[in-house]
Amino acid sequence: MRVYGLLLRDHKVLISSERVAGRNILKFPGGAVEPGETPEEALVREFDEECQLLVRPIKLLNAPGTLFSPWTFTYYTPLYYEVTANGEPESPELEPIEIAFRSPETTIGSGRMALPEIVALRRALVGWQTT
Repeated sequence: MRVYGLLLRDHKVLISSERVAGRNILKFPGGAVEPGETPEEALVREFDEECQLLVRPIKLLNAPGTLFSPWTFTYYTPLYYEVTANGEPESPELEPIEIAFRSPETTIGSGRMALPEIVALRRALVGWQTT
């Protein structure tokens, strides 16, 4: 199981730009749930490791079940949460990723994001635009 968090701020979403299986992709910060962790605990740990931010999961946005990854050509089971956090994200020196707030529209239209991430982002934006 893998968990990812959507942090929305100032009409932008926090995106991780990473190289996966030889491709430059866009995804949300997150990663694998380790044995003994809840998905929420894993999400807090992953954000600390990747963004140096303490997040609080707000709600589950998308639980699409087990899927086939278009990037790694393997199966995975992702969960996507909306999260909140104070402070500014920082990319750790040892992580080969770039973290930045990006426009949701540009991110969705980039062709570098998988469908489950796009679905989660659209669901987050519905609540965000009505508040």
